[in-house]
Amino acid sequence: MNKEFKNLVLGCQNCKKDFTIEPEDFNFYEKIKVPPPTWCPECRLINRLLNIMERTLYNDVCDNCDKKIVSHFAPETPNKVFCSPCWWGDSWDGTEYGKEYDFSKPFFEQLHELRKIVPCQATNVKNSTDCKYCSGIDRCKNCTYVFSGLQSINCYYCVTPIFVKDSMDSDFIINGDHIYETLNSNRIYNTRFIYSSDECLDSAFLFNCIGCSNCFGCVNLRNQKYQIFNKQYTKSEYHREIKKWNLGSHEIIQKAKEKFMELYYKMPRRFATLINSTNVTGDNIKNTKNCKVCFSVFNGVESCKYIFYSGLLLKDSYDVTLGGDTSELLYQTTGSTRCQRTFFSRASTNSIDIEYSENVYNCSNCFGCAKLRNKKYCILNKQYIKEEYEGLIHRIKQHMNDLPFIDDKKRIYKYGDYYPIEHSMWAYNESLIQQYFPLKKEEAEKQGFSWHNPPERDYKITIKAGNLPDHIKDISDSILNEVIECKHNGEECNQQCATTFRILPNELQFYRQMKLALPRLCPNCRHYERLKMFNLPKLWHRKCMCNGVESKRGIYKNTIKHSHGDSPCQNEFETAISSERKETVYCEKCYQAEFI
Repeated sequence: MNKEFKNLVLGCQNCKKDFTIEPEDFNFYEKIKVPPPTWCPECRLINRLLNIMERTLYNDVCDNCDKKIVSHFAPETPNKVFCSPCWWGDSWDGTEYGKEYDFSKPFFEQLHELRKIVPCQATNVKNSTDCKYCSGIDRCKNCTYVFSGLQSINCYYCVTPIFVKDSMDSDFIINGDHIYETLNSNRIYNTRFIYSSDECLDSAFLFNCIGCSNCFGCVNLRNQKYQIFNKQYTKSEYHREIKKWNLGSHEIIQKAKEKFMELYYKMPRRFATLINSTNVTGDNIKNTKNCKVCFSVFNGVESCKYIFYSGLLLKDSYDVTLGGDTSELLYQTTGSTRCQRTFFSRASTNSIDIEYSENVYNCSNCFGCAKLRNKKYCILNKQYIKEEYEGLIHRIKQHMNDLPFIDDKKRIYKYGDYYPIEHSMWAYNESLIQQYFPLKKEEAEKQGFSWHNPPERDYKITIKAGNLPDHIKDISDSILNEVIECKHNGEECNQQCATTFRILPNELQFYRQMKLALPRLCPNCRHYERLKMFNLPKLWHRKCMCNGVESKRGIYKNTIKHSHGDSPCQNEFETAISSERKETVYCEKCYQAEFI
């Protein structure tokens, strides 16, 4: 017989704000036998993002073979770091670092010490060939500066390309070919500057368009051809007019961006992007059902809550970031794929019954372990027999409650809490959190986060971005020898600016083939600029901005009479678009009346 639970309001240990644990949450925690959280959902997400490294890379030396490597870990950190061949090799075994559990010390202290001594993989590259400066990729080929990619070929400066080919500066793409500066889009071909659009080809500067081809500078279109800034043309008129928008010119790209953004802010936005999904709340949700407070989830996610960028048949899970791929019963995890009953863990694959562990592969029944492969019944990387393991686990969980870890901010970490903030292997500005909850150094340190001062660069700048030729046709091969100063130069942004960048041979070939002007920003700044079109994983309660015959601010005139007539719409909703932003946000009914 199921217990009957009621809403419980608690104060978050971290931000001190109230949050509510609902009956359905209690049912999940009861199912997996963990206590309710003591941190609010947003602070839990922040802590998980703090334990994910993505774009920051350093030059280092493998601590096993002395080969020069690229690593996620700064050389001055105490972590032992191996290159991928050494890490996956047979020269070492994680149980060599096993430790006897010490009941006189808090569990989290012991786990932190173990994580520091077991070799880390410099970058996570699996089953991939000819990939440079990449991490988190699997089955990729000929890629450069690509992160979290799957089965992608000839990609440059991309994040999470899945089944993508011959593409550059594009993030969160599934099935794409010959794309540039594209974000959060699926099944696209020969596109430039495309945002949140699906099944489009031979187009540029689109937002929220589906099934469109030969369109330029358009918003909210469905199955259209030959439109420029939402104006219809005949085929011959379109091809004549589009010549005026030659994207080989940097100056014309800037003019097109400006005109496109004017239209973007004028047109109403649907309160959330929900495609083929039922009974869901959040944003950017596709082929999903029965999920709440989920962001960027796709393809078969069911019965989940507090999920960020996960998918591929993830089921019955809470608080998951970058996970899924036929997983279920995950809780407080990052980067866990093909796992079951995995809690408070990061970067684990093909594993079952895992708690407080990281980088474990093909393991089961492991608690407080790091970098194990093909193991079972391990605690702090020490091997036990089944009966010893099961008896010790109960004692350890009780010990975690009796002798919790207490950090400098007086936050208490017991069984059921995620890793302490100060135990992250990366500083705030090195980790993924900086992309979604950016802070300056002083702000981060005030909140108790560490900060890493990047190494000084001694590159000799040979040309400033502003002095590059305007048109790609005027770019000679000599550009390959130039060190280009990023337009931001590390002073105009908080975007992990590299201050300089170079053009690679294959990159130049791509720009010429796609007839695109050279960029003026370094890859990091280009990535952050794209993210401005991506909603944060956070919800606000708002009211529809349809005021009757026009939008609330009078920017947009409705084209059809809505069900609420000439009076303002009374519908309310949860949206990832805050009221401080400039977009006009419509409810589902008002949006469909205008655009579907």
